[in-house]
Amino acid sequence: MRHDYRLRRAVRLRYIPGALFSLGLAADIALSAEYAADTKASEPWRAEMSGPDDTKLRLEVYDRIRGEFADWFGDQIVNGRVVPKQSDYSFMANKFQLGLRVTGKPFEAFAQFQDTVLAGLPDNGVGVGSLYFTNVPHTTQNGAFLRQGWAKLKHDGFYLTGGRQLYTDWAPGPARNKNLKWIQDYRLSQRLIGPWDYTHTGRSFDGGTVGYLSDDFEVSTFAFMPTFGGFDTNGMNTITNINVAGATLGLRDSEAIGNTIGRLSYYYYKDDRNLLVPDNRPDDARNAAKGQALEIHTIGAAAAHVLPAGPGLLDGMFYAFGQLGNWQNLNQRAWAYGVELGYQFPDVWASPWLRAGINSGSGDSNPNDGEHQTFFQMLPTVFLYAQFPFYNMMNNQDVFVQALAKPHPMVNLRVDFHWLKVNESRDLLYSGSGATSDKVFGYVGTPTGGFDDLAYLTHFTVNVKPLEYLSFNFVYGHAFGQDIINAQYTGKQGDYGFMEAIVSF
Repeated sequence: MRHDYRLRRAVRLRYIPGALFSLGLAADIALSAEYAADTKASEPWRAEMSGPDDTKLRLEVYDRIRGEFADWFGDQIVNGRVVPKQSDYSFMANKFQLGLRVTGKPFEAFAQFQDTVLAGLPDNGVGVGSLYFTNVPHTTQNGAFLRQGWAKLKHDGFYLTGGRQLYTDWAPGPARNKNLKWIQDYRLSQRLIGPWDYTHTGRSFDGGTVGYLSDDFEVSTFAFMPTFGGFDTNGMNTITNINVAGATLGLRDSEAIGNTIGRLSYYYYKDDRNLLVPDNRPDDARNAAKGQALEIHTIGAAAAHVLPAGPGLLDGMFYAFGQLGNWQNLNQRAWAYGVELGYQFPDVWASPWLRAGINSGSGDSNPNDGEHQTFFQMLPTVFLYAQFPFYNMMNNQDVFVQALAKPHPMVNLRVDFHWLKVNESRDLLYSGSGATSDKVFGYVGTPTGGFDDLAYLTHFTVNVKPLEYLSFNFVYGHAFGQDIINAQYTGKQGDYGFMEAIVSF
């Protein structure tokens, strides 16, 4: 029996901040609320000492404690039957990292240990909390492992990095203009490949990168195998049956080029884990193809530009991807694109920045035609673009407006509204952020019921940074479920959010 919603929500919201402030921990932040922040200002203190042969040793500490709460639309409806689930719950987690960085003139090396603890997970739930239990069936979990261990050689712009590392599909060659940097970090990067640090385990990559970085451009190549992680707290092992590689050519904003960034990219993804994959084929057809590999080629282009216009700054960006290859015994033919515009008033109080756009990924219109037309997101950090993560870019259309503001040097605010639909009602509604282990594919698909409308979503993010080494974040999202949600759950409204404290030095 469901208890009084308002009483439980009041208890939950009172409990989580109390736990956060009593433990008082966490670290450097990766939330999109931190828009237009001066990333060069006031570097936090770090333990550093000189080593042999003009090297420097630096100890780096990161700790994040978070309380998450969810009311995930209600009990599930499967084949017309109500399946009781824990849809309303809260849980706590802590991520601790300890790293040692060694730098010298031609090289840099870094080793980082991570310990993750979760408590209070639902054992028969739906939504984010249930995914941790699905991967590791314990309501209290702990995982300790090597998160990073890499060495890098650098000379005259050339670099070579090998080992266990974090990789973001637009992290190298950071933009210099702060608005372009925010667009690069929070609207372009990690759409296809990212370290997934929103979760309490994250994802690492075993392999290497080779590239050349200049003031005006960057060329790079990479080849990796991802590790276990994300919602799986056993993050030490490598997923050896997934291989991802690629090459990129990036244009940087510079004195010669102006306030423009651009990128051409190619990605290769192969998954040979012998798993049953989600798509809209009949169950018999999917079972017959089990064991056949996914082998997908993705070609992409993206650009962003900022220019003065009237009393403020006008920005625009786009990206586009096309996919070819094999989805088991089907031909992969898919696409995705995004177009966004923004306008900021930098000289007005709080520097308000208004943005709007559309992001869309293809779906499959015919389950019986020998083609798989659903865009495949590979290994992204979905939370950057779906802060109530019941959807992703696969068979999805997201029309949004957002407002960002900085009312105080220590405070960043963001408010979003999203109109969410699927592109093909004969396809599935997909969620997930990529492979988590050898046994869990990383994406799930649920029937749309033949409908197109998914939800109207609004979410609110606050970042407060009172000290250079301390941040607090609050994220809250509310979804107004439409036809697809109504066909899958007994409830129409959904809530998800978290409060966290982060310390890093």
